[in-house]
Amino acid sequence: MLDLLTTSMSIVEDKAEQGRDITASEQCKENLKAYQAWFKRNRSTRDALLSCIHDDLLGEFEHYHTAKDIWA
Repeated sequence: MLDLLTTSMSIVEDKAEQGRDITASEQCKENLKAYQAWFKRNRSTRDALLSCIHDDLLGEFEHYHTAKDIWA
């Protein structure tokens, strides 16, 4: 669980076949911002859901990585 809470997406140094930096594109930056926003919301929602679960059942749900999986 700690790994999921502390891991987030970061820009990776990568170059296309032509040698240009593909991570510097606007699309990459937008995708990164969208992912980071999703990650933050998912983490807080997941934590809220887990805090509402009775302690006896917590072990059955804490291995799910997303709030959607816990809700389902």
